[in-house]
Amino acid sequence: MYIEKKFYSGAVLEVEKTCSFKYKGKDTKRGPKMEKTPENMRKVNRRNAAKKLSRLINANFVENDMHMVWTYDPVNRAENPVEAGKDMQKAIRKLKREYKKIGLELKYVAVTEYGKRSMHHHLVINSGLDVAAIQKIWGLGKIHVTLLDDSGDYERLAKYLLKQSDKTFNDPEKSVWAKRWCASRNLERPSKEERVVKSDSWRERPVAPAGYYLITDSISVGVSDVTGWPYQYYKCVKITGSDNRSRIRG
Repeated sequence: MYIEKKFYSGAVLEVEKTCSFKYKGKDTKRGPKMEKTPENMRKVNRRNAAKKLSRLINANFVENDMHMVWTYDPVNRAENPVEAGKDMQKAIRKLKREYKKIGLELKYVAVTEYGKRSMHHHLVINSGLDVAAIQKIWGLGKIHVTLLDDSGDYERLAKYLLKQSDKTFNDPEKSVWAKRWCASRNLERPSKEERVVKSDSWRERPVAPAGYYLITDSISVGVSDVTGWPYQYYKCVKITGSDNRSRIRG
């Protein structure tokens, strides 16, 4: 027996299979667990944060939505983290009003890197206004825009965003937000299914369910460094009508 968890976020399906003391095969043995040192726990927390953020982005953003970087001109740089936060919140309020005028609701996820020379805001927002209009709303420096691709899987973007805030997240003198990121309240939340499977083993080679293709590079099999029990993880992406990609992608 083992526990199977499925996470649905937009086009992405993640599957985690784990054993426990209660749910395990007859011959399943527990391996060594990670020592709970502060450094190890920081790694675990960051890994969990990356999963949570990638699922949030996958559930709410699609192709041609935007990853934006709002930078400051030297003369407009915020004097402290509180002021930097107020700058972004002021621009977000303006964006919401402009989106409402065109019949849309703004969705966003944001992180901020605060430093003497590297001060900037990263935002993922749904498409709506053109870049020139957003540039005018920000008004404190330049903006850089990258359109989201058609993959539906934005794990790399989530990890990149967290990397931007790593240096300042735990620094009380530089942290702009109380959490690793801030987000609009209207975001959809990923859904989760959990069940106990009556089997002493699972497939060494997972198979994507109907309507999905398997991301082969995502397959991870081994012993959890947190629990010491065997685990398996893999990711699948939904096949769309216009999707001409292989059903199995490396």
